[in-house]
Amino acid sequence: MATVTKGAAEPPRKYRSTLRARQVEQTRREVLDAAVDLFARKGWARTTVAAIAAAAGVAVETVYSGFGSKKALLRAAMDVAIVGDADPVPLVEREPYRKLSSEPQKRRLEGAIEIAGQIYSGPVSRLWAAMHEAAAGDPEVAQWRTELETGRRTTISETLELVYECRVDDRVIDVVWGLVSIETYTKFCLERGWTTEQWRDWAVEAVQLFAGRL
Repeated sequence: MATVTKGAAEPPRKYRSTLRARQVEQTRREVLDAAVDLFARKGWARTTVAAIAAAAGVAVETVYSGFGSKKALLRAAMDVAIVGDADPVPLVEREPYRKLSSEPQKRRLEGAIEIAGQIYSGPVSRLWAAMHEAAAGDPEVAQWRTELETGRRTTISETLELVYECRVDDRVIDVVWGLVSIETYTKFCLERGWTTEQWRDWAVEAVQLFAGRL
């Protein structure tokens, strides 16, 4: 009899556990959304954990228990802003990139740079500025920025191999890494008023001109 009672009680506990996990995940996403918005609009110094908690509708302790620190929250916010979610799937393994392999060569390059422009035109450019601000006083954040740039260079390398269907020289990777960067997007679009489409067209032409000389 006791065994039957225990078995009958298990489904409700499992349901409550699943519901709780969903609630925790939803809260985490709301905190991340608030962090992305505030860090992008106000920068590092002017954004407080208390403000993020208030925007997400949670207690400050909830933010710290979920992320540990303000700088860890900034890193998580950047990761989410780049790919649009918290799933640990590299950009080049996501569907928009995977589709490029079936396109003609020129369209592969255009598509890859278009994806970069879509990412930069969101909060990423301003979050990058917030990370630069934070990195000035925190070596760990500075190291994170270096890791993100190293990862972006790897993505550039894999993209060029996809476009040109061959191994690409390190010098070419370095040049394209510099051309198709957050910094060039920021200077042209945020400072000079170019549209994302104008930046994309310029970047495609610049990469084609450089690659054509090699």
